Amino acid sequence: MKWRGFIPAMCAAALVTSCGESTDPVVPVDSNPAMMAQVGTLLVFVHWEGDGVAGKRVELLEPHREMKTDEEGVAEFVVRPGTYTVRVYDINRGGPPRWYVDTNATVVAGEVTRVEVVDCLPCV
Repeated sequence: MKWRGFIPAMCAAALVTSCGESTDPVVPVDSNPAMMAQVGTLLVFVHWEGDGVAGKRVELLEPHREMKTDEEGVAEFVVRPGTYTVRVYDINRGGPPRWYVDTNATVVAGEVTRVEVVDCLPCV
């Protein structure tokens, strides 16, 4: 009967140890130059004729991160080097509406990778 308390104790131990630091591939970067050498910036610019489109949902599929474009049409992700799929929702290109547009991008450590997505505002 000593096992009666064993399972709840193991569950509690597993719960406590699982609340540690995240292993999310998106890394917060301060002003640390060594950290900057290990990550890159993925800059997504959603625009129509050069004018940024605010409030567009942008998702980075592989690390499951998303944000909306700011008032200048920009969403910025700081990530580890690698190839990512950028998904932008509610983009107009003329013709039948698309739920989203996917673009592949390769991020290099210490560099800014820029992805431009054209949103045809008059095509609505």
